[in-house]
Parts: sequence; C-alpha cells; structure tokens
Amino acid sequence: MYSDHTPIHISLVSYLNSYPFHYGLLNAEDSQLRNPEIVPPAQCAENFRAGKSTIALVPVGALPEMDSYKIIEPFCIGASGAVKSVFLQSRVSLDSIKSIAIDPASRSSNLLTKVLCKNTWNIHPEFIEDEAIADARVIIGDRALKNANAFPIRFDLAEEWKKRYKLPFVFAVWIAKKDISIDTIRNLNAALEFGVNNIHSALQEFGSADLNHEEATIYLEENIVFRMDSDAKEAMDLFLRLAKIA
Repeated sequence: MYSDHTPIHISLVSYLNSYPFHYGLLNAEDSQLRNPEIVPPAQCAENFRAGKSTIALVPVGALPEMDSYKIIEPFCIGASGAVKSVFLQSRVSLDSIKSIAIDPASRSSNLLTKVLCKNTWNIHPEFIEDEAIADARVIIGDRALKNANAFPIRFDLAEEWKKRYKLPFVFAVWIAKKDISIDTIRNLNAALEFGVNNIHSALQEFGSADLNHEEATIYLEENIVFRMDSDAKEAMDLFLRLAKIA
C-alpha cells in the first residue's frame, strides 16, 4: 500500500471545468497533492495506464483500457442536460453526415458520439481525424466553449444523451491505484470538496478560459455536475455497455 511518504503523481484535465479541482488541490493540506500535472483528458488516461500517475481524472470511455484501478467517489465531471462544452458540430444536416472528425483530446466524447449515431440518430458515418474534410466534428472543452457557433448546426452531446436515456452523463471520474492509502483518498476528497465549494476563487486564480467571469461562473455552477449520485452511476454503466457495441 502507498504510505504517506510515497510520492503521489496526479494527472488532471487542462480545461475550465477542472479549475475547481485544480484550485482545491493547490490548497490541499497534503503537500503531495498540490502539484498535479495538467494535461488533455486522453493524456490523463495514458499517464495512468503507463504507471506515471497514481491518481488521475480520466475519461469514462478509457476505463475499459485500464488494468487495475479503483474509482474515487463522489467527484467527477458530468452534466445533467446541456453541458455547453461538448458538441457535435456539423456543416450539413444530421441525416447528410457521412464523416465525423474525432477530437484527439477526447475518449468519452468520441464514444458518446458513436453511441448517439447508432442508437439515437440512426446514422452511420465514417470517423476520421481530419476536420478539414469531415462533414462534422466532435469538439470538447475550452475549444468548444470558444467556438460554439463555428459550424451552422450543433448538438450538445450531454443534452442529446439526457433526451434519449433520461439520465445524466459522466464524462470523467477520479481513479487511483488500488493500493493507494485511505488517508490519501481522504485528503484528496477534502481538497476536491474545497475546490468545488470555491468556484469564484478558482476563477480568480486561473482565469476564465476567454469567457467573461459571469459566463464561466454560470458554466461551472449550472452546466457542470461535480458529484456522482445513483443516477450518474447508472448512466456510466449504461454508457460503457453501449460503447462496447457502438
């Protein structure tokens, strides 16, 4: 088991929706938690999978690729309706989409798009990497917030999921190595709790990702869900089942 003297490496998502978590860690009582590595979501998963990180905020869609982990509850990045930072943006009508460019920073959002294509929209596009030639694209995070209206048609993926399944959607969860100490988990959760209870301070510390302060506050307080409940856990299980066959 990791002891209080074992070095802890944390990988944390680089987006506005994680600023409260980052602020909480920055102010953690446990000094081991104060310097997370800030990287895109897919890199968080890769760091954990490669053994570089002992704790990470990882896309739910990456969980099946992990060999050994435990989910640290209750904190997450989720939404119960429109999230405003995860879109399918399209140049053409939904039934005319033949190709979708994936977001290289994502895992859960790309898989969610495939699930919705199959089970909600009944379309069967090719998924490619080149945005320039695709009919539509998946776009997430701060880039989505800044470019919400870049394409003529857009679908908020969390909102589409909620319409179809009547459940919230969980994009990312905290995971740790199975032998992490109980004290470390307790200290981590205390830090995360402090962060989500101090959103205004987090925005003052890190800025607002090119949004104005009011827009960023509304996004974090109204669109992002930071804690899992029973519905969120049900949704996460459902998504992982559907993603296997998408």
